[in-house]
Amino acid sequence: MLSGGNHELVNLESERWSQFYTKLRKEIPSQFFDIFFNDIKPLEWSDDKLVISSPDGKILSHIKNRYMNVLTSFAREVAHKDIDVQLKVADKTTRSGQPRGRGKNPDQASQDGQLNIFDEEKAEGRLAHRESCRNYINTNYTFDRFVKGPSNEYAYMAVLGAARNPKKFHNPLYLFGGVGLGKTHLMMAMANYIAEHSPWLKVLYVPSEAFQNDIVEAAQKKTGLGYQARYRNADVLLIDDIQFISERAEYTQEQIFHIFNHLYQNNKQIVISGDRPPQQLATLKDRLISRFQSGLIVDIKPPNLETREAILMKKSVEMDLKVPPEVLRFIATHEKSQVRLLEAALIKLKFSCEMRQQTVDMSMAHEVIQEVSREQVSHVSIDDVMVQVSGETGVKLDQILGKSRLESVVWARHIAMYLVRRAIPELTLLNVANAFGRNDHTTVMNAEKKVRAKLDADSAFAEMIDKLYDLVVSKTK
Repeated sequence: MLSGGNHELVNLESERWSQFYTKLRKEIPSQFFDIFFNDIKPLEWSDDKLVISSPDGKILSHIKNRYMNVLTSFAREVAHKDIDVQLKVADKTTRSGQPRGRGKNPDQASQDGQLNIFDEEKAEGRLAHRESCRNYINTNYTFDRFVKGPSNEYAYMAVLGAARNPKKFHNPLYLFGGVGLGKTHLMMAMANYIAEHSPWLKVLYVPSEAFQNDIVEAAQKKTGLGYQARYRNADVLLIDDIQFISERAEYTQEQIFHIFNHLYQNNKQIVISGDRPPQQLATLKDRLISRFQSGLIVDIKPPNLETREAILMKKSVEMDLKVPPEVLRFIATHEKSQVRLLEAALIKLKFSCEMRQQTVDMSMAHEVIQEVSREQVSHVSIDDVMVQVSGETGVKLDQILGKSRLESVVWARHIAMYLVRRAIPELTLLNVANAFGRNDHTTVMNAEKKVRAKLDADSAFAEMIDKLYDLVVSKTK
């Protein structure tokens, strides 16, 4: 796919693209990366130009509006010079050259002019589903491709049950778990399952960022009625990563509340995902949290060793990558936190094999694990945050960690907790509470709420917090 006049040039361009794609995967939140960047390809990487393609024009339009600065910046970093990044719509094929999706494309007519697989009524429903999902769905995410284990089986069965019996299962269904454990996979699998088995139902899957964008666009174009109708007419609504809805976005939260009530009262299926239980979502209003708590709440925990090995084995087969059992066990033993990082390790292994023209061995696995570990380590520590807050506010560290209720000390403590949560998002509320000598996570939630409220009301305070955050991050690079 990449251009180049000789083998060495092709290898160089492949290496550039691998570095570029790795940077993107690390920078873009996973739920958005899987939607917008999973199917992009490099059509050309010449001396001064990078052409990126995708079979979906709407996806490219979103990338152009939201991510061009990131693409251009990373291309320059990799090439060490100015690069003109361009986007181009390609044929709707995957890297293997086959149509996207599972098997034949049910949206297309066969050579004799007849629709295959579905009759006309179901085909129309399938097309309606594709339109309502607005191309956010990755058709590769299915229940069959989800590796079950003790850590995720309950969540798997809950989502599969809702997919088989939408409107009749637990409603709402709230799914929570850490980064990279499979929440988005399960939600998209549900959408794909309904599209195949109940194509007459209108399914709407939307990441929370896209939901907020819809509201902003509707307000700007004064198309609020059309926006509301699209969501209220859904038979199944799936909102992914609800924790990214900002507390400042009061109108967005109000819209979610009214849409939720409308769908619930009309017996429509609602599925929400987040990175923590509803009661720990400090940015959401109480009435929304109450709605989310009214149904079934299930969690996904990090997979155990056997499940991690099964995931690696399944992924390696899908990637046509031969990996010795001892290497699979080594990777599974050393990467415990995220399913996504297991896949990242396999991708790096495959790239190393292709570049070196060697088979996978233990030495290569050691290199890959070290590289993946380096990419994931946060350079910011809780101590870094506390030191910077102490210096900025003049409150001593032992006071921040102590029990003093002096207003100046309490605010310094609140700010430190808020910045820790902002700078080190992988920490849980309880992790942060314990670091500050507290046993109750609600202490951190209250601190966040108070700081966010002051941010909304006091622009000077907000500017000070942003500068302090930048200082914390810059000092640890």
